Amino acid sequence: MQVCPYCGEAELIEILEVWSPRDFQIETCCYGAHEAVSEFLSEDPKGAAQWLRAKGLDDLTGRRVRRVINDGSGQLVIDWKLTIEPVSFSTAKAFVAQHHRHCPAPAGWRFGAGIFNGEDLIGCVMVGRPVARAFDSARVVEVNRLCLRTDIAPDLAWNGCSQLYGWSAREAHKRGFEKIITYTLESESGVSLKAAGWTIEHTLKGRSWDTPSRRRTNASQGVNKNRWTALQ
Repeated sequence: MQVCPYCGEAELIEILEVWSPRDFQIETCCYGAHEAVSEFLSEDPKGAAQWLRAKGLDDLTGRRVRRVINDGSGQLVIDWKLTIEPVSFSTAKAFVAQHHRHCPAPAGWRFGAGIFNGEDLIGCVMVGRPVARAFDSARVVEVNRLCLRTDIAPDLAWNGCSQLYGWSAREAHKRGFEKIITYTLESESGVSLKAAGWTIEHTLKGRSWDTPSRRRTNASQGVNKNRWTALQ
């Protein structure tokens, strides 16, 4: 029997309850032990995950805990290991329409997926035909949209973009495509793409959409973009 250093009684530190989607409660023998556990959980997210696994959290819930994080309101919550799962086109389209910062969902796709934190859909990727006509759509696909939710604690979506980019490249390869591409502004770091193993293939100079063959009013001069690729 281990004695609690705070109350002198038999030490008790156990998971009392876990409820959807990510809240949990710890039972302790005394207030001092509870404060010590709370401090540990808040200061060492990865260590907290290992401790919760040792306490049987994964077996209790059927999910893999990734970390313990602050949800932004001061509440400690479970950050589950992200999982990529199939979603329908209509689900992905509705998700992008609601959460993408500036672009509508594309009209169609070749394939796509959602990424979940526990039961929560936190992101979607939509892969379709290349927008540029120079690419053969029988051999090349493009990540047309990828977005994550911004109305949740940012830590819950940590590493989500790179996981979706990595999944998209692997899925394109499985389906027999020679290459997959996507674009970012030249001013953007592309850190998620780099983490997923993508590389910059070409930098495209910004141009106006107003051309002699197709006049458009209020056309901007455009901005430079990087074209990223995988599966070369």
